Amino acid sequence: MQKLSNRLLRMAAVCLGAGMIWVSPGNVYAAEAPFPIAWQQGEADGAEAQRMKYLPWASSWYDYPWNRGTETGNTVGLAGCSLFSVINGVYYHTGQFIEPKILADFALEEGYRTPGVSGVLVEFFPAFSEAFGEEYGVEFVGDTKEAEEVLAHVRSGGTSSSNVYGHWITIADYDEENDLYLILDSAIHCQRCANIEWTDKENGIAWLTPEELLEEGKSGYYGIDQRHSALFVFEEHTFAAEPGDANGNGVVNISDATAVLTYYAQSAAALDPDVLHLHPEQNAVCLEAADMDGNGALDISDATAILELYAKRAAGLA
Repeated sequence: MQKLSNRLLRMAAVCLGAGMIWVSPGNVYAAEAPFPIAWQQGEADGAEAQRMKYLPWASSWYDYPWNRGTETGNTVGLAGCSLFSVINGVYYHTGQFIEPKILADFALEEGYRTPGVSGVLVEFFPAFSEAFGEEYGVEFVGDTKEAEEVLAHVRSGGTSSSNVYGHWITIADYDEENDLYLILDSAIHCQRCANIEWTDKENGIAWLTPEELLEEGKSGYYGIDQRHSALFVFEEHTFAAEPGDANGNGVVNISDATAVLTYYAQSAAALDPDVLHLHPEQNAVCLEAADMDGNGALDISDATAILELYAKRAAGLA
């Protein structure tokens, strides 16, 4: 067993040296900036680097074809804002990330992405809930064009996928003390982005006033009145991760061990260690799952145990 452990540790060292390690952008989930969200844009906008920082196991989506009818050239990265308005709402409330390709294929196969529609038909949103709601703990509860109804829904704990004239955003949360609403925007290079004060523009995060959102929807602004909004609520969600799943992606593999080794190295160097998962609640669960020996600390023995578990499963052993 010791020979196996040493061999697995050498394997981890090679992976670390090869640049396969997952490094999160740090603890940024404060009240002002919850945590990074999913971008639809490409490598030039930093989206690919961001994906690798906190979603290394997710497949790249920017160049994934998403055409209408016989057209060519459209991709999820160029046209998927409607998908990301749902993805970011679910991730914010539950810590579960929905692969953009899954929703893109669903919209195509079910006829919600059609010629003449820039994103998806509004019928996509209830259909998404029916198809994926149980799996991700989300439920569609209606749609409206009345901005007041949308904001009241968000104040009660729900989210909204809202159209802001040619684009979809997520309205994810409400700050009662400051009377501000949290928007998550998957596309931050646009004319409308110059009309608001960003909390964290790099990650598409801003707290907007009711006045900004209550404006009638018009090009270049974030007003949602008289625009379509899909309203969602979320089940009370209990996070879970099996032993060894340090990054909470549902699979135990080498990336979990490298995450633990990085955490250990940073702690040993008296640095603030990177979080294992950017969602606050999920991070606590991941820390517990990564602590294989249950001693309350992450160290080499935990990484070794994770690699042994991965190797045994790969070899078909119990």
